[in-house]
Amino acid sequence: MTLTSEQLKKIATEHIKKESPELKDVEPSIQEEERSIPQKVERKLGLEHPKKTPTNAKVFTFKKTVTAEDGAKIPIVSKVTIDENGNIIKSTGN
Repeated sequence: MTLTSEQLKKIATEHIKKESPELKDVEPSIQEEERSIPQKVERKLGLEHPKKTPTNAKVFTFKKTVTAEDGAKIPIVSKVTIDENGNIIKSTGN
């Protein structure tokens, strides 16, 4: 079941609220990504299966800059990659 961009954004936002609460009020930027295994790599690995359509995923990037006690500016960035079915593929942050 393919979810809409708004539904995927809600999943990403809920994940960020749990993992990085300091970014809970940040509006994410959204980038589309196509994830597939190139045929050349499949041949090298000896994989033989029917050609599947590539998985489309969206990368939600949450960015915020905070000021430390000494006045230094510190960027905080977290990314959440979600496939079209709403599964979180990858989550990174600092």
